[in-house]
Amino acid sequence: MRAVSFVILASFALRVSANISCFQCDSNEHPTCDVNDDGSLEAFKKTCPTLSEGPFKGNAAIGCRKISQNVEGVSSIVRECAYSGENVDGLKKTGNHGIQLYYYQCENEQSGEPCNSIGTIFSPISILTLIAIYLLQ
Repeated sequence: MRAVSFVILASFALRVSANISCFQCDSNEHPTCDVNDDGSLEAFKKTCPTLSEGPFKGNAAIGCRKISQNVEGVSSIVRECAYSGENVDGLKKTGNHGIQLYYYQCENEQSGEPCNSIGTIFSPISILTLIAIYLLQ
């Protein structure tokens, strides 16, 4: 019975992570992208495609990303699908003189609901971990 429960719950958790939607925009092109409000960002909500080229070709998105960047005094926000990396909350990266980036990466809590409006972090892997702990008791 526990094995059946595990399979059902695991398939639910994997289904949550397989249907990833993220807000996808750049505030340089769309000033509304700079707002941290799901309602204002709704126009930018899109399902993440499987990559068709590049080093991650064939990979599905693993989460959503928000990048706050300042390039030579010009600030902007980029929201996109994440195909690599891990969950982070404000990881600072610096480039050449005058370039600063802050990365926020998260996994969707609910299927089809983007998590990159303000950088909330959630992991479907956490669900699997909790299920495994429960089953092993």
